[in-house]
Amino acid sequence: MLSVLETAEKAISHGDYGQGLALLEPLAKLHKVTSKEGSRIRMLMVTAWMGQGQEEKAISTCRLLSKCKDNELRQVAKQLLDVLEAPSLERPSNWSISIPNLGVSPLFGKRQKPTVGSKNLTPAEEIHPPTGPTKSFQIGFSTLVIAILIGLTILLSGCVKITTEINFLGPDRVGLDWKISSYSLQKLPWQKEFEDSLRHSKVKLQFQNTPNGSQSITAPSLTSEQANSLLQSTFSSAAEVSGIKLEQPNLKLSESNWIIGIQQVFQLDIDLEALPEIPRLNLSVVINPTSINQKVQTSPIIYDSSQGEIYWPLQPGKLNQLKIYRWQWNWLALGTLGAIMLMAISLILQSIRHKLGFGFTELPP
Repeated sequence: MLSVLETAEKAISHGDYGQGLALLEPLAKLHKVTSKEGSRIRMLMVTAWMGQGQEEKAISTCRLLSKCKDNELRQVAKQLLDVLEAPSLERPSNWSISIPNLGVSPLFGKRQKPTVGSKNLTPAEEIHPPTGPTKSFQIGFSTLVIAILIGLTILLSGCVKITTEINFLGPDRVGLDWKISSYSLQKLPWQKEFEDSLRHSKVKLQFQNTPNGSQSITAPSLTSEQANSLLQSTFSSAAEVSGIKLEQPNLKLSESNWIIGIQQVFQLDIDLEALPEIPRLNLSVVINPTSINQKVQTSPIIYDSSQGEIYWPLQPGKLNQLKIYRWQWNWLALGTLGAIMLMAISLILQSIRHKLGFGFTELPP
């Protein structure tokens, strides 16, 4: 059945509506309109009937499909029904200009003389000049179409807000999270392609989508090297889906262990010089958690920490750089050091007590 459907769909796409209907009509008798296969078969038949101009058959079938269980086919059928049942408007006579027949020869540009016994030719008998063989589109036309498609892809991709969240989870442990929101409150084709490209990633990512077009992609705890690799692959996938070539970002986390604490230097470079100005494209980076023992430097846009996190907007067409100097206490080492100091103080006090002649502390009898 699938092969027959594919053959019929191919015939209809090539304009051979008769062959498509010949293949689909026997299948329509075997499958009810309420089934998934029957709905698909009749939708193809509606397309063929519209191509042949049989609008009555197409309208009656669309009315049946508008009540099928498949939500997507039901919506398409309703849209087609609105188009088919729309009233046709007559064109006013003053919207066009009628050019009289001057009897000029289409080949020589001269006025033809009527011959003896000749009759007026009816519109069906009029001789039209040859149009010549059909020519393929020139390279310039194809280039223009491709440029328009790329521009539309970039424009549609720009109607989103993309936030990259970076979480410091511990020594050399980084968490990554991407939140994508569509201003149209619907999931864009760009988001679907971006999600499909990330499903083949070596790192196991978690995807969460909402009906209002929001998308969340979460990565597990990673080392700084793994996080840098994942950030680069994600950035490349987003640029490739949008049809834009950008330099890969660079994430680097350097640490110095001082036993009682760890000194961290976090650096993130995102080169957006090749990114054009795209309307309603909002790119930002959020760093968590914040600490009083840190120093932050960003360029070209200054960060904002009023909400208890580092919010850093990115500027297209510029090299965006962020650098954070952090000091993270090692509480286990501090606790061990405190215990050692208490033991040392206790031994010193016992030694002083012994020198004063009180002897060592004894338990009561």
